[in-house]
Amino acid sequence: MPHARAVADIGGVIGVWPNTADFPNLDAMTMCIKRMADVVGVAHVGLGTDMLGFIRPPVFTGYAQLPTLATALLKAEFTSVETGQILGGNYRRVFEATVG
Repeated sequence: MPHARAVADIGGVIGVWPNTADFPNLDAMTMCIKRMADVVGVAHVGLGTDMLGFIRPPVFTGYAQLPTLATALLKAEFTSVETGQILGGNYRRVFEATVG
């Protein structure tokens, strides 16, 4: 994961992409998010999808699933603040730092 650490070292966010080839369900995706947060810190992890360009069907198929993913993150022992960071807060921080 040296690339992930390099992104985090400059303040960026690594998006975990919800490809069913990697994750059979949201719980498996949540565990990957947890592993990534353990490596680079919660402030550098996000939901990696714009809902376009999937080669295989995504396990996260629409933004209506955000509450389900949030619940899974909370069950994985992320705090509510950390869950908010992962589900958009980290990208907002980078966006605001970039455009002012």
